[in-house]
Amino acid sequence: MNYIQLLRSVIGTRPIIAPGSAIIVINNENELLLQLRSDTHDWGIPGGGMELGDSFEETAIKELYEETGLITNHLEILGVASGKEFYYKFPHGDEIYNATVIFKALDVTGKINKDQESLELAYFPLDSLPNLNYTSKKILEKIGYIK
Repeated sequence: MNYIQLLRSVIGTRPIIAPGSAIIVINNENELLLQLRSDTHDWGIPGGGMELGDSFEETAIKELYEETGLITNHLEILGVASGKEFYYKFPHGDEIYNATVIFKALDVTGKINKDQESLELAYFPLDSLPNLNYTSKKILEKIGYIK
């Protein structure tokens, strides 16, 4: 059972502060990697929640690999997303206030390989992104990738 599942077993769907990392991956064509999420059925940035004892950097590296199959050990911090505007209510009722460190993955290697959290993984030009989930849209606005 992961940290968020453990919290949920105690408090149910009530709001929690959820620390985590989001990972921006840009390919050689200046396109952004997005995942079609299996839980919300919309497009978002790879990332996820921090586990006990992990750093934000470790979380980013682990989530990037788990969700995309890609590997990096070089990260650049682009910003922090937190506060009221990063509240989210999942379709199944869980409520969170995200506290997310946003990283750009540098020197990415490996082959894209989706996991159970991703229905699809694809690169998109920044000026032609698909319908993004609320949190990913706010993150990309915060770091100046979209308006």
